[in-house]
Amino acid sequence: GTVTDARTGRALVGVQIQVVGTRFIVVTDRDGQYSMVGIPVGSTELRVTRIGFGPATGSLTITLNSTATQDFQLASSALELEGVVVTATGEQLRREVGNTIATINVANDVDQASIRNLADLVTGRAAGVTVLASGGTIGSGTRIRIRGSNSVSLANDPVIYVDGIMVSNATQSFSLLPGSVVPLTGGQSPSRLNDIDPEQIESIEIIKGPAAATLYGTQAANGVIWITTKRGSVGAPKWSASFEAGSVVEPNTYPTNYRGFDASGAFCLLTEVAAGTCQQARVDSFNPLENPSSTPFQNGDRQSYSLDVSGGQGGFTYYIAGRFTNEDGVLPVNGLKRANIRANFSVAAGEDLDLKISTGYVSSDLSLPLNGNFALGTITNALGGFWTDTLGANGYSEFTPNQLFTVDTRQNIDRFTSSMALNWTPSSFLIGRANIGLDLTSRVDDQFFPTGEAPAFLGAELGLRRANRFQNFVYTADLGFTVNSRPSTSISSRTTVGAQYIQQLFRGTFATGRQLVAGSRSIAAAAVTESGEQTTESITLGAFVEQQFGFNDRLFVTGAVRADDNSAFGKNFNVVVFPKLSGSWVVSDESFFNVSFLNSLRLRSAWGESGLQPGTNDALRFFTPVAVTADGQDVTGVTFGGLGNPSLKPERSREIEFGLDAQLLDNRAGVELTYYDKRTRDALVFRTLPPSLGVSNGRFENLGSVKNSGLEGLISASLLESNSLAWDVTFNGSINTNELLSLGTDIEPIILGDQRHVEGFPLGGYWDRPIESFSDANGDGIIGTDEVVVGDTAVFLGAPFPKRSLSIQSNVLLGDFVRFSGLLDFRGGYTLLNGTESWRIGQNISRELNDPTATLEDQARGVARKFTGTVAGYVEEADFWKLREVSVTFLAPRAWANSLRLDRLSLTLSGRNLATFTDYTGMDPENQQLGQSNFVTSDFMAQPPVRYWTARVNLGF
Repeated sequence: GTVTDARTGRALVGVQIQVVGTRFIVVTDRDGQYSMVGIPVGSTELRVTRIGFGPATGSLTITLNSTATQDFQLASSALELEGVVVTATGEQLRREVGNTIATINVANDVDQASIRNLADLVTGRAAGVTVLASGGTIGSGTRIRIRGSNSVSLANDPVIYVDGIMVSNATQSFSLLPGSVVPLTGGQSPSRLNDIDPEQIESIEIIKGPAAATLYGTQAANGVIWITTKRGSVGAPKWSASFEAGSVVEPNTYPTNYRGFDASGAFCLLTEVAAGTCQQARVDSFNPLENPSSTPFQNGDRQSYSLDVSGGQGGFTYYIAGRFTNEDGVLPVNGLKRANIRANFSVAAGEDLDLKISTGYVSSDLSLPLNGNFALGTITNALGGFWTDTLGANGYSEFTPNQLFTVDTRQNIDRFTSSMALNWTPSSFLIGRANIGLDLTSRVDDQFFPTGEAPAFLGAELGLRRANRFQNFVYTADLGFTVNSRPSTSISSRTTVGAQYIQQLFRGTFATGRQLVAGSRSIAAAAVTESGEQTTESITLGAFVEQQFGFNDRLFVTGAVRADDNSAFGKNFNVVVFPKLSGSWVVSDESFFNVSFLNSLRLRSAWGESGLQPGTNDALRFFTPVAVTADGQDVTGVTFGGLGNPSLKPERSREIEFGLDAQLLDNRAGVELTYYDKRTRDALVFRTLPPSLGVSNGRFENLGSVKNSGLEGLISASLLESNSLAWDVTFNGSINTNELLSLGTDIEPIILGDQRHVEGFPLGGYWDRPIESFSDANGDGIIGTDEVVVGDTAVFLGAPFPKRSLSIQSNVLLGDFVRFSGLLDFRGGYTLLNGTESWRIGQNISRELNDPTATLEDQARGVARKFTGTVAGYVEEADFWKLREVSVTFLAPRAWANSLRLDRLSLTLSGRNLATFTDYTGMDPENQQLGQSNFVTSDFMAQPPVRYWTARVNLGF
């Protein structure tokens, strides 16, 4: 059959069609068509659902070896309860699930917006999900937080599943400098999240907290992002192609370097003027990043080409797709070439058995500039620059861009992800499923300083090559059985039991060669070589049972429990058990419900627990080999690498949530509201041990507790709907309060540079001595060192992550042929250290130390920073509004497309990162020195987000 929009008659892609009570679920293709093969004979009921449209049902009778046709027309709806969502126990109706699950409409967003990667697709589209980009470096990763940060010491990133198997979401996925948290790039490094191609995704569902993620086990306390890739349907081959081209533009304003001089040409700071030790004769300024003669920035470009085909016959369907992306950034040494290939197959092996095979391959070559916290960073040398009359005004402090660009830093990825899902339905009440898969990432981090050409830095000018190779394996195996029954006409039962095995294995080898033969980049040509290796392994074995009862198909109560054992647990701790209880009541289906303006109303609640496993070696006592000298000879010795903790157990997060879903005003508006309270206990905290024990300096213990609570809301409305004009708008927002309840007895606050974990305050908050007052006492317009009062004790200055968020997404359809869309995004209630300007104070080149026209407030914070060391004046409110996306799509009339022998044709013009509205004085309120670190959020010498303009042509034939 075919599914169309009841208003426009246009085909609807991505509509789910399910044979009620069976495993048969398919989705419509780009022509709105669907096909099912092997449906049992007899009376059949179909349920049809799609985001943004009301559900539909249809009944028909299937006879042996026959074909039946059933078309559907769907009316638009702001919210629907009948859709199918993916859970840990299989697919369920949304109305049955007691917790909120956010669903992202992938097909429309990819076609109509400038979506470069998965982070773009998630940004601003789900309440409670905070996505903060690290900056403008092409290939750099993104920090994602769902309902706040839960852990003091462990990662706070969500778990990612693709087609039923866990995949790597490594955040700091570039080699670190020895003994450092800083990557070889100095800051903005890639993440594996963005290896996934949005073009090949069918749907994204976000399971937000422990109450929803209980059955995902000991790694799911931070939430789960579940990705389902596209599949084919029975029919003739259908081809789709897209071509995208555009420019990458540097839109940012950078700080200017200032120098005050006296009449003799010697440097003269304002504080020296105030002290009477010099008089300024002039103030010079120069901006090497914005001056045409010295700027390293260029206009980059982006091209993307994709082609896919789907179809099938009999019991076999296929979807095969490929995409190639070539992107050059605004710095000459920043570029990405990536190929994504996917082949998904489905085989109906009989009336009771079907097999789904999903395979994806990614190959990428990413070149990266040096930036962030690195002496060889381009921005560092520009914004730390100084000049004299004899040196000339090149504006760079030590190394010019041409010198820095001789360093070749790149990452090569070959990633293979494959899964096989087997569904067995021997009877109408029993469903069995098995899912196995592997996500394998081979990664090479390569850095080369050419001999005689590289900057003179710690001997790198003599030639240096680092070649670090890694393999990351993630194995997943799931087995489950579901029994559906009806003890009576009014009661339904759904019982599921299952088991899961997950193994994560990481292996790496490190090789460095110094003093290379000129003209060679081989480590074999180095006079000095270094090597090392690293292996970590984690295994989880879990089992669960879930029982759901439905009463009159409108009240659903679910209870579940999962038990896990993990190789990272201490030897004295065996199995962790996570319980869950939830309820969903569709009140509007009750006979007593009669509210004229409400079309549907559902009340829901969920309570549950999930966890985070300790680090691989945190519980182990182990030794580290060292070279020692004995009797004048070098011999091998050992020292304690870790004391270990035999009682170490996972962190446990317990959450309760309440919410409602409602449709109103003749289904033209929808509302979702959720309140949650999440408490993490047994949080891992590092306890320092006395050296007298003769062991390592400390160990992790289960000491801490953290709280997150908040509200989430979504309002979706169809404001106008006619044959000539349709306008819809969606608001989603959230408020989250994060608090460290306890670090444990006798544990001092944990200091992370200018950020700290302090009981009673948000994790990672900024702390320093405050500027209590300042005044221009003598009225000379200059703040002297004696005119600023700084407190003696560090105080809380602000939280590092947004407390409030709001996104506004809107679409306007003019007739059948023109569509406008846009996304406006707000983040608020947080602070950011303007680390760049704070550091420039120490270089004596900031405006506040040199220019007498600088405001007194700016002068005061500069004086406080330089002479007392406090960064309090540079920890700023970072609230912002961003115009994330704007696009216009021209949909060609079918006659035009057919004249070109096409089924469909469209053109989309779009822009991304078009405007930022903020009072933050740094380069950008989203800019991050270490964009994917757990808590460090300083805006320090990193490249800010860039702007994209693209044109995209979509073809179907």
